[in-house]
Amino acid sequence: MQHVQISDLTGIVTILTFLGSLVIFLFKRIVIDPLKQAIDGLSRNIEGIKITIEKRIDLLENRVDIVEDKSSRHEEQIKSIFTFFERR
Repeated sequence: MQHVQISDLTGIVTILTFLGSLVIFLFKRIVIDPLKQAIDGLSRNIEGIKITIEKRIDLLENRVDIVEDKSSRHEEQIKSIFTFFERR
């Protein structure tokens, strides 16, 4: 039966630590960094879509306001016409 020397054990721990660090580094480079870049790109796209949607909503709200104004004016004109004919 062989006896394990402390220096051998220290060497094994050092090698395992190095390999573990290498695996963590490669995982970060291969998986985490591209995933982070994809998420950042998606975030920028969503922000652009949000700005576009907000602009379109503002345009639609302005159109609705114009239509409501025209509708109110037409309603007043119709009321005045009926009032005119009722007085005759």
